[in-house]
Amino acid sequence: MMKFLGKNRVNSAFCMLVATLTLNAFTASQSFAQAQIMAVAKNQLVVGKTYFIAADNLNLRSSNNTSSADNIVGQLSMNDEVVLVNALGEGTPLVQIKLIKSKSVPSNIAPQLFVSKDYLSDKVYEAPVLKYFVIQNVATEKTRVYERCVTYPGCPHKLVMETDMVVGRNEEGTKSDRYAYMTWLGHSRISSWVKFYSDGMQTYPSWYTAGQDLKSIPKPISSNSSRVIGSRKWLTKQNGKDTVYGAFGWYAAKLSPSDDVNGVNSQWMHGTIGWGVDGSDAIDITRGFFMNMFSNPGSHGCTRLENRAIAYLREILPVGTDIYRVYARESTRERQTILSDDTVIPLSRYKDVYNNPARWDYILLTDGAQKSGGLSADATNIINKSIPVIQGQNFLEQGSYMVDRYPTAAQLNYKNSASSGKSGDRYRIDAGKSKEPTNFRGYFLVDEGRFIDYQHPDARAVKGKVKVSGLLDFRTTVPESLKATGYHFPPNIIY
Repeated sequence: MMKFLGKNRVNSAFCMLVATLTLNAFTASQSFAQAQIMAVAKNQLVVGKTYFIAADNLNLRSSNNTSSADNIVGQLSMNDEVVLVNALGEGTPLVQIKLIKSKSVPSNIAPQLFVSKDYLSDKVYEAPVLKYFVIQNVATEKTRVYERCVTYPGCPHKLVMETDMVVGRNEEGTKSDRYAYMTWLGHSRISSWVKFYSDGMQTYPSWYTAGQDLKSIPKPISSNSSRVIGSRKWLTKQNGKDTVYGAFGWYAAKLSPSDDVNGVNSQWMHGTIGWGVDGSDAIDITRGFFMNMFSNPGSHGCTRLENRAIAYLREILPVGTDIYRVYARESTRERQTILSDDTVIPLSRYKDVYNNPARWDYILLTDGAQKSGGLSADATNIINKSIPVIQGQNFLEQGSYMVDRYPTAAQLNYKNSASSGKSGDRYRIDAGKSKEPTNFRGYFLVDEGRFIDYQHPDARAVKGKVKVSGLLDFRTTVPESLKATGYHFPPNIIY
């Protein structure tokens, strides 16, 4: 994929170095639909006819020039609608278009617009309705996966996974932008999964590189007397500079649109340092003051999960899955009751999974390293397909991940530090005082995967602590399938 130099020119950080700038006419991702769509040949294009974009992440330019990235004004998505204005000559790979309808780019973004000739189709691709979608709450640093309800309009969705994550740090930034590394809010989709990913400049070495001596991989964090000492083994030098080994973890989900003008600023969803046996230690260590004195193992905008969790997501979430990033107070439709003897009466929709996580077995192999769509770690799949598992050659680790399927609304607790992962207000958009007004707008029902009166926080009111971009349907509005009304029960706020 391509890294753009748009309005945000941060290029030195964790998720800002995910790729090397190329100057091709396009950076169309190999989407789940692309292979099924036949583009119209340039000599058959008709001026004045309506066409549909047949790729994701298709560069949109303001001039007929592919020798520079300075004219890239955004990226078009699958089925965006355009009208051909000028087919131009054979000497250019571009055509001039008028933008009619786009999921991610405003139609008036530039006076003239140009795209690659190779991704115009006269047919709309009917994308399948995928089973799952993801909501990542930046405020509470929680990732949740929901099974989409299609029984009737407005029906509540079903939580199937809840886990911790680490978002971009607002404690650091650049000279020009103090909040340069914060996670942007908005709607995107998974465009590809890469196994043992690293940025194009190898600023952060891959967790494993094809052909690497397996003994050179750092040992588990938990194999030492303290997590801090264990995590120090994952600090290394690259090109003479201190860096973090394996910072992108086992798998990385690239997201679309990816650009820094109308996309998600190349802020992927990925794993982290450590092994599966380390569990959440690899996440917890990034929040620690001592560790951050020596390096920044936390995310610079991407959302980071423990490796077992990201491996599980790689197994269940196909390309095209919707990812929604929000900054919201959490609540539940039902009230969870706690009796005087501390007995919990669980939410009725989830009583069968309360204190009853699902077990997912994994076998991590080297197969597919650095490849898009690289082999998943699902043990059942590996066994059923008789994929060779050879100690000392391709075998890395096996174990089980217990998938939390019970929704727990995170509490706003201003006695906890913002970076603790337990404050509910990671970027401190509120003062944390009972008599002060709030900058939260609406609620996120974690037991339904829906929102009540939700809007992203006003960037001006919070002095730039949030940035909203991505697909247009979730910038100033909420999709109908994610809307809810009525009563709900948010946890009490602790000041």
